Amino acid sequence: MHAHPLGTTSTRPAPEIHLYRHRLRVTDLDYLGHVGNVRLLDYFQEAQVAMLDPLRERVFQTKGPTYLIAKHNVSYVRRLTFRDNPVEVETVVGRIGTCDVVVNSRLRDERAVYARCRTIWVACTLPDGGTRHLDEEERDRLTRFSGAIGELS
Repeated sequence: MHAHPLGTTSTRPAPEIHLYRHRLRVTDLDYLGHVGNVRLLDYFQEAQVAMLDPLRERVFQTKGPTYLIAKHNVSYVRRLTFRDNPVEVETVVGRIGTCDVVVNSRLRDERAVYARCRTIWVACTLPDGGTRHLDEEERDRLTRFSGAIGELS
């Protein structure tokens, strides 16, 4: 285990890595001809939502149990330009707390990593926004992805 600004996260390899493929769109490009930082963050959020709530039963709800993002920490490693092949977002759970989850993701293709993201998701109940405890079903699902992603330059 090591200290990190977004909480202590696991250093052991994850038993399972959540994989989300994303096909780039021409509209994702900025005026410099590469995928802009805001779009990269969108890719991370889409991948993390797919892991946290695969059936979309909790995310995007206006009432009841859901998740909110408390913090993002993104490291942009290299330019991502348009290509026909999709990129992949690999995601693991770095830490499961009582009411929150630290999620680590990296955006890559077969050659390189383009960005890394660490996000804190907080379990809450809407419409009041109060925090709630993660239930057993959530913990079981998240534990499958708990661990670290091996390094890739």
